[in-house]
Amino acid sequence: MVKTEQLIVLIRSHVNNDDEMFRRVALQISAAEAKAGHTQSAASIHEAISSKPTKPVLKITQVNSELSELFMVCDKQYRLKDLIVSSEIKKKVERIIKEYIEQDKLHKYNLENRRKILLYGASGTGKTMTAEILASELNLPFIVVRTDKVVTKFMGETGLKLGRVFDAIYSTPAVYLFDEFDAIGTQRGLDNEVGEQRRILNTFLQLLEHDHSGSIIVAATNNISALDKALFRRFDDTIEYSLPERAEISEILRRELCRVKDIDPESLTGYFSGMSHAEIKMICADARKEAVLYGKKIDASLLSSIIKGRKLA
Repeated sequence: MVKTEQLIVLIRSHVNNDDEMFRRVALQISAAEAKAGHTQSAASIHEAISSKPTKPVLKITQVNSELSELFMVCDKQYRLKDLIVSSEIKKKVERIIKEYIEQDKLHKYNLENRRKILLYGASGTGKTMTAEILASELNLPFIVVRTDKVVTKFMGETGLKLGRVFDAIYSTPAVYLFDEFDAIGTQRGLDNEVGEQRRILNTFLQLLEHDHSGSIIVAATNNISALDKALFRRFDDTIEYSLPERAEISEILRRELCRVKDIDPESLTGYFSGMSHAEIKMICADARKEAVLYGKKIDASLLSSIIKGRKLA
């Protein structure tokens, strides 16, 4: 049963074009319906609110300049079908999406959906892309937390900024990416670590543990060995990314060079061994540019030449 207060807030948020408040209250009503055993009604409400496109301009970037500099609201261009990774990683990403979509079903049994995710592995292997895909598939804004602006040299200031970040995470549902997360999660007790870094990590751990928002929090790092062990049990899931295997390389080439005739992606995979997904895509893009600007034929010889040129650079 919808409470009168909730109905009033819904009407006011609609009149004021406050989409985030409208969405938040609607999800509260959906959760209440699920708790009362009205699963069909809860699912219908959740489906209806999820079908409304989310505006890219968020209130958190309009509050004041001090707060807006901590975030970067990003466009979304990738979907799950664009992610070329191992089947194990794909299944984990699909599980996060499924649990979010069916969170009302989980809440009915006192279970929480996965929403605090740690991604780690080599640069250019799809970590940031995965966070973007989660936002696209779940129809949520995609927001990058600017760790370079959050972490400062002034004692106590970083903790305050982290508090503001988590306030935004609670008030504005979105996918929040903490990139280069080792700047925050460095191990306590390292030889070059100071007391302030320990306080920063402790603050983050407390904020993360007590976060019960509707947002998805993604932390990504290339340097997993630097992270404090206490972090791992605070995340709902951890996913390791690695350089692409032969089958993945072949699929990347097939997609990137799909309009090129007489190209056999499988025969070219050996040229790209040891490269990241991002590096392979850049080489393919360079090859297409050569073809457009100079009329060159995209073949093994051209790709090999571009690869050699990049290594020399």
